[in-house]
Amino acid sequence: MILSLAVLSIIFSVGEVHGENPIKITISNTMDDIKWDGEWSFRSEWKASSLNEIRFDEGNIILRSAHQDGFLYFLVDNLTDFTNNRIVDRAMICIDSQERSQKNPEKTDWCYVAARGSLNGHTLNGGEATKMMGHLGMVKSHPEFIGIGGTSGINDRYIKTPHAAYEFRIPIEQIGFQDSYGFYMQVIDGGIVKTYPQEFSGKYSWEIPNLTKWVSIISIDNSITTSQK
Repeated sequence: MILSLAVLSIIFSVGEVHGENPIKITISNTMDDIKWDGEWSFRSEWKASSLNEIRFDEGNIILRSAHQDGFLYFLVDNLTDFTNNRIVDRAMICIDSQERSQKNPEKTDWCYVAARGSLNGHTLNGGEATKMMGHLGMVKSHPEFIGIGGTSGINDRYIKTPHAAYEFRIPIEQIGFQDSYGFYMQVIDGGIVKTYPQEFSGKYSWEIPNLTKWVSIISIDNSITTSQK
């Protein structure tokens, strides 16, 4: 119940992400090896995935992304969140399958939430009438969705000090098979909010940003649609 209330109150390339650069995602063949525990479980666990480093004044976030066998995979590695605020610390990945064609989230828009210390992720879907929750409402998660928040450290490729990390497996059949989506990420570290696009970072935000200001996540080799065939 506490997590549910918290959720409703929010609303193989290498790159450093600045401005509104798109997230580039590619196909992998090692995602079946992921151990779903909210951390780097072994050194090569997320190696076969795209890498983006997102820089913030409060510390950087590593975003690893890949797709395989009908799923999108994300690791959000919050490198400087050393204080374990269980449930309060969380990450949210939002996907827009209409490529930001409208201002507010509609039924084609999905947000997926993982909270630190929880094995049970949550799913939000757009199209709600109320603006207070960013036109999002909590819905029953897809049976194959995974969203887990934990503490990464000794096996982490970037920093050994224990810190927050979040793992996601998102069924593509829920958001639709295509090679470009709108993308928004929000990471809560106690009272600190980090987002991508970065312009919405800072103090806590009650609303999801206008979809026209989201960035794109792109399958640069069109392998999401071709893998469906």
